[in-house]
Amino acid sequence: MHLLMSTLLFRWYVFFFWGIGLILLSRQTDFFPALTRFVFAYLIAYGCEDASSQPDGWFPFGHYTYLPTTRGQEIWIGHLPLMDSLSFAFLMVASLGTMAMFQGKRLRDALTGRIDRDTVDLWTRALIAFVLIDVVIDPVSLRGNRWFLGQIYYYPDGGGYFGVPLANFAGWAVVGTLILMVWSLPFPPVRKIQQQAVVTSFSGIDHWGPVFLYASVFLFNLSIAVYLGEWGLGMADICVGLLVFFTGVCCRRTPKA
Repeated sequence: MHLLMSTLLFRWYVFFFWGIGLILLSRQTDFFPALTRFVFAYLIAYGCEDASSQPDGWFPFGHYTYLPTTRGQEIWIGHLPLMDSLSFAFLMVASLGTMAMFQGKRLRDALTGRIDRDTVDLWTRALIAFVLIDVVIDPVSLRGNRWFLGQIYYYPDGGGYFGVPLANFAGWAVVGTLILMVWSLPFPPVRKIQQQAVVTSFSGIDHWGPVFLYASVFLFNLSIAVYLGEWGLGMADICVGLLVFFTGVCCRRTPKA
């Protein structure tokens, strides 16, 4: 119990974003389907991270190594900290919901509707946003020894993007694709009458909530980069943010006459 409380306090920001993501998805698909999707996202991410961080591992993120520097401060599952694979679920909610907003849709429409050309286009843009947010997150996380994250992993062979190998971003695309494929499966149906009432009353939250989540994660990591005096990384992050916005604007649909 003590270790659980220590984990919650030590990684408060991860659980804060995770909780917001779960609430946003629950509002549109009901709680159980949302929680089920979050569990599957965690299992997918954990399996992929475990594979890449084994001594001879490389797929899908390229090879990297975890350092047990925070054991005793937070919960670890095997050789991975519990919190590490949590972020994939709420970042997918943020990415998919943000691109859905640009397309004039709700997050729910991207998961429970018919998979057509518009859906595939939306998923593709969501994957771009999903990968790009890690372009902002990972270089900052790699410098965790200089802020309260702690030095929990490193890339033995280094990397070309502020110490991060490009294979890592390709791995995020792979994991994001797997998550979307699983999330699109027919989960237990939502309570339609109640759900319609919620969407009618709080449509602003349903449309703008994922955008707020995405922007919050982006600004949090940009702030850390600035705090560390990594001005080159900060400028690169701003360019990434503009690229995400451009991706979303190109996703907009002109209303039919």
